[in-house]
Amino acid sequence: MQQLGELQKSAEPLRQRADVYVINPDSPSASRQLKQRTGISLPVLLDPDLSVGRHYDLLPKPGQPMGTMMGVAQMGLIIVDLEGTIRVQRADINFGQHAGQILEILQILEREGAPARPQ
Repeated sequence: MQQLGELQKSAEPLRQRADVYVINPDSPSASRQLKQRTGISLPVLLDPDLSVGRHYDLLPKPGQPMGTMMGVAQMGLIIVDLEGTIRVQRADINFGQHAGQILEILQILEREGAPARPQ
């Protein structure tokens, strides 16, 4: 939960550059409680069967920080451009503390001419 609070501090600057979502395997009521406890304003998408985590290869693997956990996806970030190309995909247990790095990545991609979100 601490990482969501950290991410919230950069939510508006991130939203100005990209659509940002939190993906959560919990029930709708547990996700609402999560939003209340953390104070996040970002939309929470439900992924109870971990299909999104599986699609983006974020299920835990042996030897990784969450490698022994089942029924959850690893914490991390994925940046997908408007053409659907995965530009960055990274398991990162401290993703919220790295929100500044996410902004830097988005700026670099914009300079490289990656398809950006329409303004």
